[in-house]
Amino acid sequence: MNLLYDLLYFAKFRIPTVEGNTYTIKNPWVLFKKTGKIKLTDGQIFYFNEKNKKNVLDLVLFILSTGIHFGRGKYQWKFNNKREYIETHQGVRFKLHGIGILDETFLKQVHFAGFNLEGKVVITGGAYIGDTPLFYASYGAKVIAFEPDPISFKIAMENISLNPRFKKLITLVPYAIGKDVIVKFPLEKDSGGSSIFKINTQKTISVRSMSISSILKEFNINNPYLLDLDIKGAEFEVIKDESVAKFKKVRIEYSPYLLKNTKNISLSFLLQKLQEYQFNKIRIYKHNDLRFDLLNHGTIEAEK
Repeated sequence: MNLLYDLLYFAKFRIPTVEGNTYTIKNPWVLFKKTGKIKLTDGQIFYFNEKNKKNVLDLVLFILSTGIHFGRGKYQWKFNNKREYIETHQGVRFKLHGIGILDETFLKQVHFAGFNLEGKVVITGGAYIGDTPLFYASYGAKVIAFEPDPISFKIAMENISLNPRFKKLITLVPYAIGKDVIVKFPLEKDSGGSSIFKINTQKTISVRSMSISSILKEFNINNPYLLDLDIKGAEFEVIKDESVAKFKKVRIEYSPYLLKNTKNISLSFLLQKLQEYQFNKIRIYKHNDLRFDLLNHGTIEAEK
């Protein structure tokens, strides 16, 4: 593992928690070993081997940055060391892959769309490791989720299978959302930031892309509730589809910076279309700590 990665992240997390205690790694020298156990100042211990070291270190960095202490309390997260999964305070389980995004989804709850989604249909694009569909299913929604990256799709399936309570509510589809075409999608180690408009690798895969109109027709959806999009630039194509007006709520993570110098690629264009579709309650906010101005990246939440 890159030594700079180890050193930079260890140096970053030496700040006190709200309790006034320094929450950090007690034995940082172990990070340079292939196998061992990471000891934290709160007494927690995390074992790793050559195969799972990166995932375990990512877990440690996640809990140090958020201040989480795994435990058995009602609002504490849990960790199963033997089976290598964590469980959020909402009771949703995840393998140790790409867990950094769980901060947004289950701690900050940036996808929150109501306390009771029983029987409501949610369509979400950019399912990644399954965090968003599992979040909505935990509130009772019937979720149609799209994830075109095969690696993330496989991890999402594993995570959904870890949650039999919610699995029956989720349909995971290996397609993109946008136009009704075949698109080239980049293959990367981590698809969290992957976009058909940002292909920095020679490796791509051809995947089906579906429009909102086709999704509603093919899945026989007559009364959709929420459209949740994290599709890295394709939202500017989706917003032109008048079927968006059939939803009660829309949530869009927008990224106009991915399509520079392209006509009608702006936050104002998205807002204009939503208003045309009679969405009259709109808020705009930052959903993460990335260094972007709201004109270039953020989230729109709109409802009627």
